[in-house]
Amino acid sequence: MEISFHWVLLLLRVTLAVVIIYYGWPKVRDLQSNARDFVEMGFSPGMFWGTLIAVVEFAGGIAVLLGLYAELAAALFAFQMLVGTFWKLKIKKPFTDYSYDMQLFAMSLVVVSQGAGAHALAPFPGYVFLRWDVAAAALAGALLLAYFCKPQLKKSPRT
Repeated sequence: MEISFHWVLLLLRVTLAVVIIYYGWPKVRDLQSNARDFVEMGFSPGMFWGTLIAVVEFAGGIAVLLGLYAELAAALFAFQMLVGTFWKLKIKKPFTDYSYDMQLFAMSLVVVSQGAGAHALAPFPGYVFLRWDVAAAALAGALLLAYFCKPQLKKSPRT
C-alpha cells in the first residue's frame, strides 16, 4: 500500500507551518520588543524589518497551514531563511545555529516547487519563483541584506 504524495506534502506543509507560526507568534504579540531585537541584529529600521518578519512568519505560517497561497508564503519564508543563514555566517555563528535555517529553507522550497498539494484551499503559481533570474536575485538580495546589516550584539563577559 502506497502513501500518496499529496499526504506527504500535507505533512510537510503542516510541520513547516507549525514551526513558522510558533516563532512568529511572539513577534506579533510584542512588535516593539521584536523591533529592538532587529535593531540589535543590525536591521534598521527595526520596526519595519521586525514587523515584516512577524507578518511573514505568523500570517505566512497560517497561509501555509491552510494551503492558501502557501507557495507564495513559503517563498517569502525561504528568502527570510536565506538572509538568516547569511547573517549567522557573517557573525560567525557555529553550523548548529544556522543548520535549522537551512532545513526550513529546504522545506519551503519543496512547497514552492511542488505546490501545497491536493489538500489546499487555493494554490499560487509557485513556478514564477522557479527561474534562475529570480533565484539569483533572491540570493544576491539575501547576501546584501546580511552584508550591510550592522549588528550591535552584546559581548558576553569573559570568565
